Amino acid sequence: MREAPHSPEHADTIAAAHPLARALIERFRGEPGARILEIGTGSGRNLRALQAAGLSVNSLDDARAARPDAIGAAGDDFAAALSTHALLHGDSNSLKEMMSAVARALRSGAFLYATFGSSRDARFGRGERVDDLTFAPSEGDERGVPHAYYDEQRLRALLEPYFEIESLGEHNVDRVAGSWAHREETLAGAIHWFAIARRR
Repeated sequence: MREAPHSPEHADTIAAAHPLARALIERFRGEPGARILEIGTGSGRNLRALQAAGLSVNSLDDARAARPDAIGAAGDDFAAALSTHALLHGDSNSLKEMMSAVARALRSGAFLYATFGSSRDARFGRGERVDDLTFAPSEGDERGVPHAYYDEQRLRALLEPYFEIESLGEHNVDRVAGSWAHREETLAGAIHWFAIARRR
């Protein structure tokens, strides 16, 4: 299996901050210096917005964001974690490991703002089947990169051992997802879960 594409050098692929990044900034507006763990830097659009809001960000690049040990090495006692693309990648077992690692990095009551693949995404079931929830595209920028897709029940089962879910909704992200990761094949019918949850 291949790694997910890494962020570009070209500014023309960089869009405004993800809606979840903006929501996190709004929540912490009165807490300058709050420690945030960004899981997957991507193009840097969210990192710049978080820093501009006065938050203290430990940002893991996309290669390290896929490894639970790298999350553990980032430290602990974070007030929140943000992942707008890194938790889309991997199989269902590796994402269980990632949830455990993310939870350990957060203090009790801290927040997770994250996207996950939806089983209503047009790409679900296409490409190489890795497990019941996971498929790796056979073409395009992300060919060979496993993507896990969840229905609501299975996503709740992934999150609820560690988090109390505050909000969970499906969104079409054709115009939201980073274009730097989809240069060969434009997204059409991409559906992500937007999850906001609080560490138990």
